[in-house]
Amino acid sequence: MKDILENKIYISDIKRVIEKNDLHCFDNSSILVTGGLGLICSSVVDILIEYNISSNANLIIYIADINQTGFSERYGSVSCVKYVEYDATKPIDFNFKVDYIIHGAGVASPELYVAKPVETMLSNFNGILNLLEYAKDNNVKRMLYISSSEVYGSKSTEEAFEESQFGSIDINSIRSSYSEAKRASEVLCKSYSSEYDVDTVIVRPGHIYGPTASPKDKRISSDFSYRAAQGRDLEMKSLGLQKRSYCYSLDCAAAILVALINGEKGESYNIGHDEVTSIRKMAQILAEAGKVNLKIKEPTEADLKQFNPMNNSSLNNEKIKSIGYTDTFSIQEGLTHTVEILKEL
Repeated sequence: MKDILENKIYISDIKRVIEKNDLHCFDNSSILVTGGLGLICSSVVDILIEYNISSNANLIIYIADINQTGFSERYGSVSCVKYVEYDATKPIDFNFKVDYIIHGAGVASPELYVAKPVETMLSNFNGILNLLEYAKDNNVKRMLYISSSEVYGSKSTEEAFEESQFGSIDINSIRSSYSEAKRASEVLCKSYSSEYDVDTVIVRPGHIYGPTASPKDKRISSDFSYRAAQGRDLEMKSLGLQKRSYCYSLDCAAAILVALINGEKGESYNIGHDEVTSIRKMAQILAEAGKVNLKIKEPTEADLKQFNPMNNSSLNNEKIKSIGYTDTFSIQEGLTHTVEILKEL
């Protein structure tokens, strides 16, 4: 598999993000990124690497992840990036200090929400608890927690969710292990800010897609991106009328860095896109980019258990825009670039 950091389209996209956002406050800093090999956080790391090279910023990036082999393959040759063994379900014993933490590790697979609900809850809640303790004891300047738009639950109205609005979550559903763990983790962040003066900020990404997704990621946007890039037809298990705030991984990463720099202590920020898109429209764009067909089939019982119950999870982006973030990529451009990049990897 080719190195994504050598892909011309991907590097060009990263440079567009850097040109648009002032990252100089990270100069001469150290940043710990948990889950740094995942869809979202690897995009954050990639932006920081390119910024470090282009600006001679003297950055040190620690990637805390359970997968050392994956780290070696992805970042082993990058001098400013260091590996830290990390399991979100276990206590941490880091023998170093950092200026900033971006916490994105934890179970994030609809299949596992149902098959491994205990691990889903503990990896999310214990992971943030241990890092908050580390931040408290080591005078970390700021910690950013990557939550999820699933904390909002379901509502009957069509308006996009603002950060202060919440719908209902069925706590009798095992799939709610993820959304409830995220809700509890957010409250814990705010509690540490209030009681111990730990500087935390929270982001709630919508539905994120991009070429940094794992081939094993079975979320529909990731699965369909790989299928389209491989020239395989796309099969939907519903009419795909649900509305989503799809956001390119590099746009999401840029929003995270903006929130880390400019966000208000203890506040939460949506990360979506000004263009609200249906699942079906997203699939159509991917099919066109891969020159494949889009088919609709009946879902199985197992499929239905994994479905996100939110018919409309579109997000209001105004709050994060108020602190300096704007979308760089349109939905069409981001999805098309994703397929084009994956074709070359």
